[in-house]
Amino acid sequence: MSMQDAAAHTHLSRSAFSRFFQRATGKRFARYVNERRVGRACQLLAETDRNIAVIALDCGFGNLSNFNRRFKEVRGVVPRVYRRKFQSDDPAAA
Repeated sequence: MSMQDAAAHTHLSRSAFSRFFQRATGKRFARYVNERRVGRACQLLAETDRNIAVIALDCGFGNLSNFNRRFKEVRGVVPRVYRRKFQSDDPAAA
């Protein structure tokens, strides 16, 4: 969902929605959306062996470069490292 769609859904202008959303959540709308997308990507990275680029596209990121950048902003590591660490912590993977 884009900010424009969210604003229209709430019958607010884009700028009014932006101010309302930030006051209500303490986050900018784009940050919130990226955190949700990265959260879903984390789940897929942990539970599947799907290609990282496919996961990025499935989670709403337009390209792998942007996905890697946003993932690192939110989680502090790139998806490849996240997956490797998660799998190494899994006793079944040993």
